Amino acid sequence: MMSEKTAKIFEKIKTIRKEYFPQYIKEELSAPLPTISEFLYDYIINHNLSAAEVIKNSGLSKDYAYAILNGNRTNPTRDRVIALCLAMKMSFDDACSALALCKNLLYPQDKRDAAIILCFYQKIYDINDVNLFLNENGLAVLETAKNFTSVSSG
Repeated sequence: MMSEKTAKIFEKIKTIRKEYFPQYIKEELSAPLPTISEFLYDYIINHNLSAAEVIKNSGLSKDYAYAILNGNRTNPTRDRVIALCLAMKMSFDDACSALALCKNLLYPQDKRDAAIILCFYQKIYDINDVNLFLNENGLAVLETAKNFTSVSSG
């Protein structure tokens, strides 16, 4: 599943002749992609979320999460981006957009990724519940700065 905007871009690209591609990228794709911090920050603003609440719900350390959000951490780990996406209660499509900016997609043929994808579709956003689900299925929990201690001791 892809966002409506991405679907429109795919449809447009299908119709472009090779000789017009340079003009297309100049006119249509001239704006740079947002950074992961810009994407997450915009998501927080556009969805009236509290950064402090998102960070609290992500299981990340306050310093690390703020470093991601303010752009000081330009290449956060995949698990930490997933944790932030879950904490923001993103749709699967929005989470995929965030992960694509980090060049780290979820693959449905990977067992752990399939479990994480299921959590997004089932709206299981609590990091502890996600980690418990992963653990119950013999899969590695999401690595955050403050890992879910009950899962690792359980």
